[in-house]
Amino acid sequence: MPKPIKISGNLVKLIAVTVLSMGLTMVSSFILAHMLSVQDRGTHQLFITAVSYVVTIATGGVGFALALSMRNKQYLHWKRYFIAFLAFAVIVANVAMLLFDFTAYDGLFIINVVLTAILTMTLEKSKIDLKMKVYRILTLQQPILLVAIYGSAYWLFGEQEFKVVLYLLTLFSSIQAIACLFYLAKIDKSFKNKNEVSEIDRKFFLKTWGKQNLLQIFGATTSSLDKFLIMAFMGNYILGLYTVCIAFDSLMTKFINMLADYYYSGLLNNLNRIKAVLAVVVLMSIGAIVLVPLLAELIISFFFSSKYVEVADVLIWFIINSILAGLSWILSQNMLLLGKQVLLFTRQILSIAVFVGLFYLLRDEQLYGVAYAFIGGSLTRLIISIIYYFKYPVIQTTVEPK
Repeated sequence: MPKPIKISGNLVKLIAVTVLSMGLTMVSSFILAHMLSVQDRGTHQLFITAVSYVVTIATGGVGFALALSMRNKQYLHWKRYFIAFLAFAVIVANVAMLLFDFTAYDGLFIINVVLTAILTMTLEKSKIDLKMKVYRILTLQQPILLVAIYGSAYWLFGEQEFKVVLYLLTLFSSIQAIACLFYLAKIDKSFKNKNEVSEIDRKFFLKTWGKQNLLQIFGATTSSLDKFLIMAFMGNYILGLYTVCIAFDSLMTKFINMLADYYYSGLLNNLNRIKAVLAVVVLMSIGAIVLVPLLAELIISFFFSSKYVEVADVLIWFIINSILAGLSWILSQNMLLLGKQVLLFTRQILSIAVFVGLFYLLRDEQLYGVAYAFIGGSLTRLIISIIYYFKYPVIQTTVEPK
């Protein structure tokens, strides 16, 4: 008789924090939907997407490489790497603005790139902690700040211009970055007290960062390409409508990414958490597929306003896509630990090619075409990820005790 799947206390805590974070993130989306016009909501989404993409190009994988170095007790002078990549982020941001005309707010763009880079590197680095305490705090802190800042502004002043919301976004990013620096100092002190540390092996760090950076860039391309293509072929108004799909899709994606991070944190510490993670994904997916078609129109109309209700029917297809994409990412975590990023890179190329091809062929279907193109790309990644998972298993792991 098979043993029952055990869910650890750390996973329960992480799920609770993530669910609360997801709820608050949705609240911030509701506020933005009322605070901005549909057109400005699309422009706002484009700005955030551009910031995230530049941050990924400049600093993606840095925290990951630092965490793996810490696993080998290589830690001295990590701040030099951190600062160097922040400087590199400024350079990449300036190059992006020279090459592409996507924002009229250059100064705010650069500031948000730097502040967001601090956050993303901190989140990656914090995964070295088996209990993921800092990760949980930051995950919950982000939406709390967004709701507090956006909510206060909307309650006091009502609908706002796009520029005002950008200043509010910068305020949020500043507070979050300051908190990250505080948590980094705590991680630094704790790790040095518990371990005999040595110099970071520069060759190992750069090799690990390079492979992970390449993978993250293509991951970011996959997640950002839709916004750029919609803006180019359909305009900012459709992109504004699409933000509702993004809001619901991000609920699933964020939850599954949390599970992937939990699984990866276990792998770093020689613990196999895959059964518990997949069990949670299955339960969540069944609930989402049943409830979304029944409640989508009511929820969108009530929370986002009637301006966005036309996206209700297409929403289920974006939810299905997020499940497929999330499963693919979970099954890819062993490849990250084994240093097989190049194989994942080829997987990303294939899935992007499928997505772009389907998007172009189905562009006249507007949001339905976007959803079908996404599903095609995600299915491609999932099939390849399943093959990789069984071909390159992680060995010498134990099941985590309850």
